[in-house]
Amino acid sequence: MSLIGSLFISYSGLYVNTVATKVTADNLANLNTTGFKGNRCEFLNEVIDSSREVFRCEGYGSFVKSISTIYTQGGLQTTDIPTDLAILGKGFFIVKDSKGNIFYTRDGQFYVNEVDENNFALQNSLGMYLLGAEPDAQTMDINALKPYLIPKVMLPKGSSKISVQLIFDSRITTNKRNLLENYSFNKDNPDIPLKDGQYDYVWEFSIYDTYGNRVNLKLYADRGENINEYEVLLALSDPTLDKRGEGQYKGAFLYGKLIFGTSGDIISAEFSEISNTEGTLTSIDLNKIGYPKFTLNIEGNIQEITFDLGFRVKEDGSLERKVNASALMANAFSQLFYDQDGYPMGIFDRIEIITEEGLIIAWYTNQQQADVSRIFLADFTGYEESLEKVGNNLFRAKSGVKPFIFAPSSFERGRIMSGALETSNVDIANEMLNLIVLQRAFQSNARVMSTADQMMEDFMKEV
Repeated sequence: MSLIGSLFISYSGLYVNTVATKVTADNLANLNTTGFKGNRCEFLNEVIDSSREVFRCEGYGSFVKSISTIYTQGGLQTTDIPTDLAILGKGFFIVKDSKGNIFYTRDGQFYVNEVDENNFALQNSLGMYLLGAEPDAQTMDINALKPYLIPKVMLPKGSSKISVQLIFDSRITTNKRNLLENYSFNKDNPDIPLKDGQYDYVWEFSIYDTYGNRVNLKLYADRGENINEYEVLLALSDPTLDKRGEGQYKGAFLYGKLIFGTSGDIISAEFSEISNTEGTLTSIDLNKIGYPKFTLNIEGNIQEITFDLGFRVKEDGSLERKVNASALMANAFSQLFYDQDGYPMGIFDRIEIITEEGLIIAWYTNQQQADVSRIFLADFTGYEESLEKVGNNLFRAKSGVKPFIFAPSSFERGRIMSGALETSNVDIANEMLNLIVLQRAFQSNARVMSTADQMMEDFMKEV
């Protein structure tokens, strides 16, 4: 091996150690970069080609085989921001730029931004959209994913069910009144179809019509002639909203009788729908439908409503009582529970949470939450052969490579953690150790080069 060959060998050592130092420097520079995957420099030794002339050959030495990416899991940093997402396990977030190009990333720092007049979407700091699908989707093709994840507006929903738990006062004495017969709409005094003294108690409930307007109902109760019985009559608080026409029973929709046992539980019931303002009663077959139902006509908008007092009638006529069933007690009239499933229109307020399965739950100004979409992840077989780094914490699939698209927490792959970010997977201790080794290797190769140079100088002096 000639002295010139030694120069080539030491030069190759200086070069590869310089490249490796750059890789280490890049790793350390991105120590705090969210979702960053560190690199490592891989070397191979150079072999003499015997067919070459000695002085045109690099000789023995080394060269950079490749700079590969390390895809191990990074640590977790809690942020408590719902749109900050970390992937635990395998997978990549799928993002799309404004030109429609698809990229993959482990950086889960997203923000809610406006997409168009109807939707919001999650975007990263580069303005790329996080892709997802409908909330009930279980499998998905990458071409079907979309960025329109969060509707701006939640449309109103008319109430279809009322659930209540009421206490009827057993201490009230019986009377010979008839609640239904005493009800009388008077257009000159529409707010009082039943006067004081014509009933024992009245509860007021709020529901929503199909346009999202709040509508108040009244449930009148009267003991009647039987000690184990209560009459109930459900009507609009403002009977003038009833557009079925004019008549004595304008605003009244449901009439029933509740029969109580010795323990105070409801043991049987009968209900009739007040079909028109003339008072035509249509008997309700509770054995068939389980609960009393009535059709409400509010300003001409028709909606069917189920009235649940905490019990359901089975087909054989027996009652199935819930934990919150209404009852007769030696207590004052009271309402222990009330719920209805309608709501007005709502405007998007915030993302409440994103589940491990990628389900985005949004909260609206009408105090309702909704499952608006599901995030899907991508995975690959052999990351080095499938992905290439393109900068900005982004990866791109190589030509001909198709990702496997999956819902988080499925197929024993990755799941999502909301309110946290994945930190860099760079090990600072290991990188500092590599830096020391590379520095010494660089010094040694520099010493070889200077020694060979000195030997050549000495040789030339002797010639």
